Amino acid sequence: MRLLLTALLLSILILAGWSSRPSGIRQYGVFAADPPTPYLHYIPQGQRRGLVLVVHGLDANKEVMNFLCLGLSDAGFEVYSVDLPGHGDSKVGFNAMVARQALKTILDTLGPDTIVIGHSLGASLLLDLASERPFGTMVLTSPAPTPVDKIRAERMLVLTGEFDLPRIQVWVPQLEISGTEGVLLKKIPWSGHAGYLLQPGPIRDIVAWLGGDPSQLKTNRRLLLCMLKILSTLTIAVLWLRGKPIEPQATALPARIITYVGSCMAALWICGGVDLLKGLHLFSAEYLISFILVMGVVLLPFYSRRFSLTLSQIHVSLLAAGFFIAAAVLSGSEMVHLTLSSGQWWRFAAITLAVLPLCVADEVLLRPIRTWWMSAGVYSLTRILIWAFVVWGVMTMYRSDGFLVLITHFIVLIWIALWLVGELVRRRTQDPLATAIFTALVQAWIFAAIFVRT
Repeated sequence: MRLLLTALLLSILILAGWSSRPSGIRQYGVFAADPPTPYLHYIPQGQRRGLVLVVHGLDANKEVMNFLCLGLSDAGFEVYSVDLPGHGDSKVGFNAMVARQALKTILDTLGPDTIVIGHSLGASLLLDLASERPFGTMVLTSPAPTPVDKIRAERMLVLTGEFDLPRIQVWVPQLEISGTEGVLLKKIPWSGHAGYLLQPGPIRDIVAWLGGDPSQLKTNRRLLLCMLKILSTLTIAVLWLRGKPIEPQATALPARIITYVGSCMAALWICGGVDLLKGLHLFSAEYLISFILVMGVVLLPFYSRRFSLTLSQIHVSLLAAGFFIAAAVLSGSEMVHLTLSSGQWWRFAAITLAVLPLCVADEVLLRPIRTWWMSAGVYSLTRILIWAFVVWGVMTMYRSDGFLVLITHFIVLIWIALWLVGELVRRRTQDPLATAIFTALVQAWIFAAIFVRT
């Protein structure tokens, strides 16, 4: 029965992937700019309404803009979506001035009638270019504050989230002064800095403002198919990772929480004086990974014990990690770049070793708390503590890593999701180290794939 259900779910997964393909053609290529700039090229079916260049934000990639690009392609626009230096498939490190020059070269290649759409950093780079070259139509989504005296654009649509960054919300209204009379500001309700890029409503608004046909959009269908792929993946995991209940241990919850607070304080103090993982060359992320490493090492004395890890437990851990990484790449590739290039594999190994001690501490100190929802609640509390201390450290000692403030809450959500999946692995292996290896591998893969290389 389990094999039959697995075959059915895999069929659903494959069918959902096939059904979510673009309505037109999507091709991968590299612009011969300096540096070479990877792109996705969306070629629509039927009449072509215009040419669009889409530029993502910091610590993002061309795949993050995929739902918007697919919507534009549905509506008849030909779209190029690029990876800035240090992001996605780019082979070079991040540099804002190099990124600006690459965009300038690409725009020279595409021609003067190109519509430009940018998010956050991408929007600010386009704004900076608009101070020296004319644009016909610009769409800026949550643009990072950029000092410009004059914007040479005939029409400009500016979108921000209702809960966007305060600096952006204060600065954006000034664009009506710097720009032309064709500036339209729109605030998306119940949205933050980037989430509305996946919402059907804002995508429909952009398409309609550009003169496309919103009735051709298939965004709702794509989101539904994406959720179907995720649910199918999780159901397969539940089928094959069923195990025995985890043996509870008597725990003093206040003492455990105080232990984590103490390790956070130690990490804050140590990482404030020493840049431990500077060699990773990850923009704004070295501090976070160093913080996690120090926390794990500080917690070592609290869980010193022997681990009796068997070969079968290692196999289960590695197979589970491989399955979830493969499933994330297949199911999440429409929303974020999750593959590793040659320059990311050694970072993947280094991050795995750095986060493993804390993953082991979590399994030994927090996982045995029963019921499962109580352990999940305590774990979530410790991640919120880490978030608070990391933000504290960034705002007081490492201001150059301030971008972490924008993404740490997303990382907290990733941690909580991995904890819930780790419950299945722990029940199957009954071993804290095997489960910690699984969590460290999946977490390191995600970090190595999404963090910007410098």
